[in-house]
Amino acid sequence: MGTTTLCRPEPPIAAVLDRLREKNPLPDGALPVAVGLAVNGAALFGFLILSKRMLSPADYAALAAFWGLLYAVGNGVMQPLEQEIARAVSARRAKGIGAGPVIRRAGALGAGFTVVLCAVAFVTRGLVLDHLFDGSTSLELAFLIGLFGFCSAHLTRGSLSSHGRFGAYGVFFSAEGLSRVMLAGALGVLGVSVVGAYGLVFALASFLAVGIALAGQRDLLEDGPPAEVSELSTKLGWLLLGTVSLSFLLQGGVIAVKLLAPENDPAAGQFLDGLLLARIPLFLFQAVLASLLPKLSRLASEGAFAEFSAGLRRLVGAILALGAVATVSLGLLGPAVVGFLFPGRTLSGRDLALLTAASILVMAAICVDQALVALNGHSQMALGWLASIVAFTVVTAVGTDLISRVELGMLAGAVVSFGWMVTMLTERMRHHRRAHEVGLAEVVAEIPID
Repeated sequence: MGTTTLCRPEPPIAAVLDRLREKNPLPDGALPVAVGLAVNGAALFGFLILSKRMLSPADYAALAAFWGLLYAVGNGVMQPLEQEIARAVSARRAKGIGAGPVIRRAGALGAGFTVVLCAVAFVTRGLVLDHLFDGSTSLELAFLIGLFGFCSAHLTRGSLSSHGRFGAYGVFFSAEGLSRVMLAGALGVLGVSVVGAYGLVFALASFLAVGIALAGQRDLLEDGPPAEVSELSTKLGWLLLGTVSLSFLLQGGVIAVKLLAPENDPAAGQFLDGLLLARIPLFLFQAVLASLLPKLSRLASEGAFAEFSAGLRRLVGAILALGAVATVSLGLLGPAVVGFLFPGRTLSGRDLALLTAASILVMAAICVDQALVALNGHSQMALGWLASIVAFTVVTAVGTDLISRVELGMLAGAVVSFGWMVTMLTERMRHHRRAHEVGLAEVVAEIPID
């Protein structure tokens, strides 16, 4: 007599997908932004490779300083405004109120910020821009234009994310990157070797990306009650301090190398080449931030602190584990990769390992800082990044070797920020303080990284 084997029915596909989502340490919604960031990152490599082939080593170092300063200032100042747009607009939409007045008010505020930044840049030109950009007037002009480009970019991204237009949000990143590499390619074909032209291309790409991302978008400026400045100012001061400090920790390495190096020394360009490779995990990590804070905020507002802590531990653990692999891999293989992409003198394996380790710790610290923000700990978040800048400055100042002192300074800043954020979050969780409610897309612009 034969035997009959009873087979368990396969679970429905939907059930399997739900189970995978539960075990996935990454929050939902990361993919659309990740695609745009991946294209943007690849295009940035292309832009710099083309620029390096057309410019002298000294001019390429000036372009590297331009890149670092523009991102440090533009992202650092404008990202809090973008976040506040996302928060305020999301709050209005949840109540069925038109968001147009908020976005217009934010546009006026952003324009005011940019004018002030340009004025400060002009007044301090002899102390900062002339030295960083080796006296290139055209590069200084591109920097001022770039500040307005970053303002329009962040206003656009805040408006798109608050309306749940994450597809268009990803399109912005793709269009920005592709515009830069295509325009730089055109300059190369024409044989242009003026550094200011490449800086101008870098700046103008933000305006092109805004136009492309907004094409076909409707109902972003629906009429509603007038918006006061106070509607956009919730925690804005602490957010501004935190993001500016984080931006300068991220971009300060290139700026510090340019400031500390002898005149016309190409070290800043070489440092940027290696830094970009070490920053690939951090660059793509921005996609995770698109949904991390909203998820943590929801759990905190519901009092689900066990799930809050477990999800955060899984994500931070995954980052640190993958970071260890990335640090070893880039330490061994990184110099060959950088040498292939950017022919010439490159950073050593030790240099790349230090930069990668610093980037990974910054990623972990950002995760914890999002948890602090979700628990209304904006001040602790901001002070943590400020402390990291102090550590970076002190360690860099006492070192001797140009590259090593900056790398160790960045690593020290990352260690301090991570330790501070964990300590503050542990204390906050111990008292089970309830978090304030944050809108769905508030954090898409929280971290400035390139």
